[in-house]
Amino acid sequence: MNTNYIPSDAEIAEIKQYVSGVNYKLTQYDARIAELEAVLQEITMKRTQLHIIGSAHEALVSPLRRVPPEILQLIFVWCLPQNHNSVMHASEAPVLLGRVCSEWRRISLATPEVWASLHIVPPSVNFSNPGSSAARFERKRELVKMWLARSGACPLSISLVWFAGDSEEEVKLCASLLEVLVPMCGRWRMLDFQVPLKMFSPFIGLTVEDVPLLEGMSLMDNRTPLDTVAVDRWPESLTFAERATKLRNFTLTFFSGGIRLPSIPWPQLTTLYLESNIAFFFTDSREMLNTLSGCANLQSCTLKFPLSHTALLPAYKKLDSPIVLPQLHTLCVDGDQHLHNTFHMSNTLTNLCAPKLRKLEILGRSGRPEGTVAPEPLGAVRILLQRSKCPLERLNVESMTMLPDEFVACLRLVPTLVELVVHNWSVRVITGTPAEEDAAAAVDMHEVAENLILKALTIGSKEAEVVKGDVETLKPKENDETLKPKEDVETLKPKENDKTLKKSRLEFIAESMDIQLCSTSATTISEVTANVPSSSTLPAEASASTSIPVPPTSTEPLCPNLQRFDFTLCDASQHLFCDFVSSRWENLPSGVSRIKSVKCNFAAFEDDAVKERMQKFRTEGLDAFVTYQVPMNDDMNPSPWTGLEGPP
Repeated sequence: MNTNYIPSDAEIAEIKQYVSGVNYKLTQYDARIAELEAVLQEITMKRTQLHIIGSAHEALVSPLRRVPPEILQLIFVWCLPQNHNSVMHASEAPVLLGRVCSEWRRISLATPEVWASLHIVPPSVNFSNPGSSAARFERKRELVKMWLARSGACPLSISLVWFAGDSEEEVKLCASLLEVLVPMCGRWRMLDFQVPLKMFSPFIGLTVEDVPLLEGMSLMDNRTPLDTVAVDRWPESLTFAERATKLRNFTLTFFSGGIRLPSIPWPQLTTLYLESNIAFFFTDSREMLNTLSGCANLQSCTLKFPLSHTALLPAYKKLDSPIVLPQLHTLCVDGDQHLHNTFHMSNTLTNLCAPKLRKLEILGRSGRPEGTVAPEPLGAVRILLQRSKCPLERLNVESMTMLPDEFVACLRLVPTLVELVVHNWSVRVITGTPAEEDAAAAVDMHEVAENLILKALTIGSKEAEVVKGDVETLKPKENDETLKPKEDVETLKPKENDKTLKKSRLEFIAESMDIQLCSTSATTISEVTANVPSSSTLPAEASASTSIPVPPTSTEPLCPNLQRFDFTLCDASQHLFCDFVSSRWENLPSGVSRIKSVKCNFAAFEDDAVKERMQKFRTEGLDAFVTYQVPMNDDMNPSPWTGLEGPP
């Protein structure tokens, strides 16, 4: 056995006889197994039948059978989608509920509340022959009527998105759907239409009295070909929205031109969203601020200003028209801070006071064109926070020039901050070898704005090394006769017989950004002027200013309640980032919250030591997500695709 032995003829005969006996026994075993498997199959089948019978009887005594229909109706209402209106699809309530059993179908059909919201999806349109789609629209029209008929007398929430064009035939197709809604206008509560304005012809003739329950209206028009310069009047088909007695939410998105706002009841609005790409809804910022001043109950406000560089808007002019929004808790201002027109975001921010503000979003555009005179909005953000003295919890800044002194001063004003989000996608492109770039970066690393901000947020770092201000932008050029020779700032004295009060460094920076300053406390001034440059970095007028008493810097940690940190760090030091995380994760001082989530993006290779430290934080429970994106050309010969010139 298990060898190369060759048996003899006699042994072969003996082996065959033995194998024959073994095979006989195997046959007996196989027969026995088949018998047992048949018995097992029969037992299994009987067990399955008993289980089915038992489950059916258990269902008879299920507690759910004794739940009153009224409770099921409440449950069905909570099954509806929370972030959009109901759709005609079997995967979501209420259609899904009617597919469970006949009883649930009966109850769902008898529950008007589950049919009181509807998102209408128009059928596809044959663009070559729109009229041929009339039959599909007629079927959809009947379905909409049947659905809304089940809603009884409940207030309605209706939305519709039109994906087709705006030709005459397509207008008629859309009108066939909107006509179904007109008889039910007395029950309209929320309307959300992404439809060209010309489609609303079925609504002509409706008045304010016809929509007594209207609380919210959202309109988006990205197709109506209006003049890009002129501001059109509010369409006659939507006059029912003017002075609606219960209107609380108003959203208007207009991409293709301009339109005048209706005379809506501003004092009762709680949510306002205005977006336009070319011409805004007001003549200028002053008119907009005057309108907002009447929104005493406004809680959420989003202003997305025009982005067109060719729009004929009034030029930027600094305003001094402060208004108070006492109930505002969410503010989003979106625009191109480099466009020097009347709707520059600084005009809005410097004139608002929101004492209950909790969430602030400032969304700009990266890349500052050469020669621009538009102010940077960070100074305006600081004025807003200083005037409001609000319990801000979330700050989101995108595509802004990071002036460390201004940004840190803003953070100092909001110790209640819980979440900080800063995204700036303007990164340098590396064209040299990694060694050369690392050497060059090492020289200027201390000047990177993100590093200064990280140091300020790192608990235990020296404040004097953090707030350096935007000094580099004020350095004198050669042969600049407007600047005085270098001298010690602390020895500066006012000139004799000079009765004019000269500007402090903070006032000079604010004036250079064309931003009006509020009254500033001594502590705030000291934060910005902690590292005052020599007089060679200031104009002659500023150099001749009197010295400002600088009280001791506050020892309180910056943003002690910070728990979520999402920052695009780009060229910042990875080690400084780890020091920041460590200072808010380990050995926390009293009164400082532990950080929970950290997200950041570096424009560099991942450092091995940093990788180990971050992995340690993750194993200890920190939610940390760090990405590395390196826009560089590693080839000694430049790539013809990138157009980048590498080293010679």
